[in-house]
Amino acid sequence: MKPEDDPWLKNAHTNAELLDREIKNLVSLTSPIRENRPVITKYQDFWNKVKYITALFKELKPLARSDRDLLWKQFNTLCREIKENQKAEYGTLESLSQGHLNEIMQLAEQAQLPFRAPPPNIQELVERGQVLNNAGDTLGKFKHEMIAKHKKVCFDKIQEIRKIHDAAWGSVNVVKPKQQTGRKFRARKNLEANYERFKKAASALENFQIGRDHIRTFLASCKNPEKIARANSQLVETEARIKDIEEGIRKLEKWIAEDERILKGK
Repeated sequence: MKPEDDPWLKNAHTNAELLDREIKNLVSLTSPIRENRPVITKYQDFWNKVKYITALFKELKPLARSDRDLLWKQFNTLCREIKENQKAEYGTLESLSQGHLNEIMQLAEQAQLPFRAPPPNIQELVERGQVLNNAGDTLGKFKHEMIAKHKKVCFDKIQEIRKIHDAAWGSVNVVKPKQQTGRKFRARKNLEANYERFKKAASALENFQIGRDHIRTFLASCKNPEKIARANSQLVETEARIKDIEEGIRKLEKWIAEDERILKGK
């Protein structure tokens, strides 16, 4: 019997070719991940593919021992190389993260209401509230360049100060109940709602942008026409969603600026 007529050898060869193709596709991901992307997310596609290939090594049978050993060596060498690169970049990330932590905590301190001082007036609350929002925006902007413990410190501090601000606003409304039906009261209520909408919209925008990057990375290595067509369709839908969210954010920014102007009495 010829080797090509042996069912076991034929299937083993087919499985080895499949693994070889997948490892070559994995190699193609080592170029995009070295682009100027956030360290936290830039390796996700690579390691997701690694999990898939690892499962193939366990599941594909039959597979000749010589082919398996050779392919596993190639696969393992590539994974070790990327792991070392990621480890080196994480060291750089920690230093970068510390800088963002310092900046955010400085903004948070500026947003603090003075200890044992007379109750703040509306203008002071608005101004310090804007500084606190700037701290939150900065955290949202740079969170992919920060390590987990630094992000938690910033988030907890911002939430702590926000509770103090909310209590202060409650005191202002209690002391001046007649203003609750006035223009400034409505502006304050609008601000609270729009700040929350803005935060959710910014988070949604970030998620869709990450999804768009994943689709683009997939398209860069995919060879299957059917999968490429589906991915391109998803990309068009994602781009449209991003455009809609960005337009919504621009409207929210305009409304927030107008209500802040009203609260400042301008």
